[in-house]
Amino acid sequence: MDSLFDKITDRRSSLSVKWNKEVIASMCGNPEAEPFWVADMDFPVAPEVSRQAQVLAEHAIYGYPHDPRQKDAFLGWAKQWHQMDLSHNQVVLSQGVLNSIAILLDLLSEQQDEIIVPFPSYQPFVTMVNNLGRTLSPWPLSYDEYLHQFSLDWNEFEKRCKTAKILLFCSPHNPSGLVFSEAELTKLCTIAKDHGVTIISDEIHADLRFTSFVSLLEVGKKTGCESIACMAPSKTFNMAGEHYSITLFNNPSLKKAYEKRLQQLFLSGNSFFAATLATAAYQSGETWLSELLAYLQDNLAYIDETLQRHVPEIVCIKPKASFIALLDCYALLPLVEKDRDAHPELYDSKKSPGGGLLSRFFGQRANVAFNDGTFFGGEEYRRFVRINFGTQRIRLEQAMERIIRAVEVLRNTYGS
Repeated sequence: MDSLFDKITDRRSSLSVKWNKEVIASMCGNPEAEPFWVADMDFPVAPEVSRQAQVLAEHAIYGYPHDPRQKDAFLGWAKQWHQMDLSHNQVVLSQGVLNSIAILLDLLSEQQDEIIVPFPSYQPFVTMVNNLGRTLSPWPLSYDEYLHQFSLDWNEFEKRCKTAKILLFCSPHNPSGLVFSEAELTKLCTIAKDHGVTIISDEIHADLRFTSFVSLLEVGKKTGCESIACMAPSKTFNMAGEHYSITLFNNPSLKKAYEKRLQQLFLSGNSFFAATLATAAYQSGETWLSELLAYLQDNLAYIDETLQRHVPEIVCIKPKASFIALLDCYALLPLVEKDRDAHPELYDSKKSPGGGLLSRFFGQRANVAFNDGTFFGGEEYRRFVRINFGTQRIRLEQAMERIIRAVEVLRNTYGS
């Protein structure tokens, strides 16, 4: 029986940036490449959320919203999905995770202060630190090239904590897919506390965990580490276009300062649609999300098994959460470099300034648009691409067939 997630919707007719031809071309040089890049899914929202959107549309009056149920809806969700016992006094409704983090960085640090960011990194973190005039302190994750696994490098973290003000963390981590254990988070918070480093934890992918998840907010409270967590319904319920997030505090004074800054910038409150749809998602989205997680794990297993069987030059680094994964293409790089040398017109960086060698190969030769690994930290990550598998299985199957054919051509043309 077909899953409710098998339904294909034409997104090119919408405002979707994921399906925008100009943006796709900027990454791979091929505007017709099928997108498997930016982190939003190709699935309709939960039925109750869709019904609420229809009610709003038919009502046709979109005035100033006031919905006191919002915090209760999130608190109930956090208790139900994460077993977190939070209070109203810890919660601030915000207009987006990036928006919240930028305000927190501005509030808690000064010009030139060092901000630690784990690498590979969600690229907007780097942009944000630079735009605010802070000093980026990259913290590379360790990568085992034989096991194809990332892990935290504790010696490097402690070294950076000696001069840094803030750790901008991402848990679960994007793009590696790591989900951190309570023991790891305890060690992280202990080191940060010892050096007076505040941790801002982006937990936007937390609801989409395939294994147990512990919020850094709770570990921070236990260890006495100054910590803030940011969550949102955007990735969870595929409503990233409705800017809405939740910022969580342990420190009442810090929460008060954050709320004051929101008021100063007139950034308090959420839109009519965002508030309504987020509340509906938190109140009624559990069944939909449970079915989604099963579908995503099936998609991930399919990718992994297909690559192992047909394209061993590409290794899927299986994430422990969400719908994005890194593919390690190190063994493929020499053949792609030969293809670039033979056909430089297909790899013209001027046509795809937002891409890299591998994203151009997959876009030109397999008609698939991926984020290039260099997007997450420069040439050190050129061996990777990031795939978004939050889409219909048939689309994944067709994409994998094209990748298999493209790699086979490389082998036959340039292999020894």
